[in-house]
Amino acid sequence: MAYPSSAATIEAQLGVLASAHPQLCERAFLPNATHDGRRVSYVRVGDGSGRPVLLSGGAHAREWVPPDALITMVQRLLEAHADGTDFEVPAFTDAAASPDIPYAAVTFEAADVRRIVAALDLHVLALVNPDGRAFSQSSAANAMWRKNRRAPRPGSTCRGVDINRNFDIAWDFDRYYSPAGAAVVSASKDPCDPQVYIGPDAASEPETRNVIGLLRERDIEVYVDVHSFSRKILYPWGIDDNQTSEPEENFLNPGWDGRRDGGFGGPYGEFIPDDGARRLLGEHLELGRAMRAAMLDGAGSDARARARSAYDLESSLALYPASGTASDYAFSRNFTSELERPIVGFTLECGSDADGEGGFQPSVSIYPKIEREVHLSMMALLVRVAGAG
Repeated sequence: MAYPSSAATIEAQLGVLASAHPQLCERAFLPNATHDGRRVSYVRVGDGSGRPVLLSGGAHAREWVPPDALITMVQRLLEAHADGTDFEVPAFTDAAASPDIPYAAVTFEAADVRRIVAALDLHVLALVNPDGRAFSQSSAANAMWRKNRRAPRPGSTCRGVDINRNFDIAWDFDRYYSPAGAAVVSASKDPCDPQVYIGPDAASEPETRNVIGLLRERDIEVYVDVHSFSRKILYPWGIDDNQTSEPEENFLNPGWDGRRDGGFGGPYGEFIPDDGARRLLGEHLELGRAMRAAMLDGAGSDARARARSAYDLESSLALYPASGTASDYAFSRNFTSELERPIVGFTLECGSDADGEGGFQPSVSIYPKIEREVHLSMMALLVRVAGAG
């Protein structure tokens, strides 16, 4: 599969994976067709008895790497399991740098591959937003398109909703935040905003409802939404600063409506448990450190390669305050749903616009470097989660 793949190619490849590995891999279609009539599918790896994990990508149309990298990760995982071999992350040399920058080969042992398949129920929704990707790839003029392709409202020509602002977590930011807080949140109620229009209602978009349905129906316990770019591993919260001591400060408490500030060190902090049976901040930090170490150590010994593989582990707020995101929504289910086990949620921001990596749309020559970081981080996560049982 040649990067960057089209929306149609990604869907077709999911079918190929399921056909090639029918005992381990099942393809299923999600119930909500997109605005342009596309059906969206995902693959499920495992026998259904393991700990449920969901990896998703392609919510933002212009971010071309995540869907391809997730597809190739599943392909290599399935092939390694079928052959009884290790999962190999190939070496890579950045020949565009001067001098060349080498990145080391990395091996996840065959025993880890078997453990992942046996212990996990892995769901991979490689392309959340196929309409947007197809439009982004339709011409150079459209390459930076971010949203889906919701039709304009009457009297307007402005299309699209930012899927990663459409989830029901602090979605109505004007109610949730103070005026000053609302002004700094990365969200907009203007349908003509080209970046962060939140949509007419929470979960108004079929793409959003597809992700929500998977989270709920499969009782997902570990969720990673893969985006680009920033070289960051982000954990909740993105809606406000984290704190662990004041449980009444939480998104469900209307007493704080209109008062939340959306920044660090203010009067309000979003509660995240970190003790007893709900040591959720600690679990995010442990898993995040495993992902970060895998990417950094996987770069090898070259100091330049290691510098370019160093990802920050921090709360999503460190990127910018944002409401209605998928990973915050997934994590919010710890507070709104009766769950057998708590949910952890991450956003991986892969790649960079520095060092010649190309930002949202890296060149074919540098793509393997960013692909390997997705593979390293996701495999490290899966090994850790599978081992935790």
